[in-house]
This record gives sequence, structure tokens and C-alpha cells, in this order.
Amino acid sequence: MLDPSGGDASGGGREGGGKRVALIRLWLILLAAQVLFYVLLRLYIRSRHVERLENRWDARHPEQAGNTAARRAFVAKAMTGFNRSLRARLALLVFVLPTLAILGIVVTVNWQ
Repeated sequence: MLDPSGGDASGGGREGGGKRVALIRLWLILLAAQVLFYVLLRLYIRSRHVERLENRWDARHPEQAGNTAARRAFVAKAMTGFNRSLRARLALLVFVLPTLAILGIVVTVNWQ
């Protein structure tokens, strides 16, 4: 007879199998949440940068304010190096910090 934890009812199954499955589920849920948050944060940072560039264009060229081809070209040219900027790279901490925090909690709780 099988036990729901993955072993048999006689106690001769693999121990810790349920813990591994729970850890994998936690990791997958955490990864999905991190990816979602990273994408949203990245879109927000990018839109703020575009807005800042558009405001800069409008301040420098008041006679060409609005959505003109020259303004779109200016923004597109200024955004070419955005992916390599520090602000864009700091968004990657969305993956690192929660993972390290959970790892620290798991180690602290299970420390013997």
C-alpha cells in the first residue's frame, strides 16, 4: 500500500521525497513571481526613462514639442544603451535578493 508521501505504508520508502517536492514547488513559485515582478519593474523603469527623455526634448525644443518624428528619433537613439545602464542592471536584483533571503531563512530554521 502506498503512502501519500511517496513511500510505502510499511516505512521502507525514500525519506525526504516530499520535502524535495515541496522545495521544488517553492522554487518554481518563487521563480514565477520573480519573473513577473522583474518584467513589470523593467517596463516601469523603461517607461520612466522614456518619459524623462521626452521631457528633456520638450524643454530643449519648445517649438517642436509633441509627438514628432525628430523627438521619436531622439528617444530611440538615447534608449540604445539603456539595457547596459546601472539602473537596468539593478533590476536583476529582483532575482538575487529574494533567493538569498529564502536561502538564509531555510538555513537558519534548519540549523542544528
